Amino acid sequence: MVLVCHINRPDVELPTNQSVGIDVGLESFTTLSTGEKTEPPKFYRRSQKKLARAQRKLSRARKGSKNRLKARKRVANVHQKIRNQRADWLHKHALGIVQRFDMVCIEDLNVKGLARTKLAKSFSDAALSTFMQRLQEKAEWYGRRVIKVGRFYASSKTCHYCQTKTSLTLADRVWTCHTCGMTHDRDINAAINIVHEGLRLLAVGTTESQNAARDGVNPAKRW
Repeated sequence: MVLVCHINRPDVELPTNQSVGIDVGLESFTTLSTGEKTEPPKFYRRSQKKLARAQRKLSRARKGSKNRLKARKRVANVHQKIRNQRADWLHKHALGIVQRFDMVCIEDLNVKGLARTKLAKSFSDAALSTFMQRLQEKAEWYGRRVIKVGRFYASSKTCHYCQTKTSLTLADRVWTCHTCGMTHDRDINAAINIVHEGLRLLAVGTTESQNAARDGVNPAKRW
């Protein structure tokens, strides 16, 4: 049996002639090179108490009883609600970005590696990998372009004004360049560097950042 499905694609939207860099993380789910920040929704964290109550009732219910079956369904319903909320939010957030910008530059994070750290629960709740997939899907659907910047590109600790690199810890959210004296918000600076690197990659006709191979090549200074 062959199933044929007709899908009406949306009309191709007019180009915005705008590019954006996106820095993703846990403190701010996305930070755009325009300076806009979006906080992570944390659906799992918000539902933890409700989920814990449902799981306690399940553990206390006698095996094979109707009450245990009901308790198991309640736990499943809580998990399902979290998944649905997260999926809906990710779709809408990705769509909002794609509709505003022709080209989206984003860092190619090692999400699987991050999920094995002590912040695994937070990374799983944020669903950064799923967000990147949705962003790519929406871009293809609306005729936009997504460029991934190499994960080893030092976007956070490079001054986007003079390209000087500095040493930062994770606690350094705001820092001042010792060369040009500019003060940076860590995430916004990273997002600006990401869009610069994405535009450079597009100009040279490659989809892989030179810095991804740790070869120490920096993009040209942008003033």
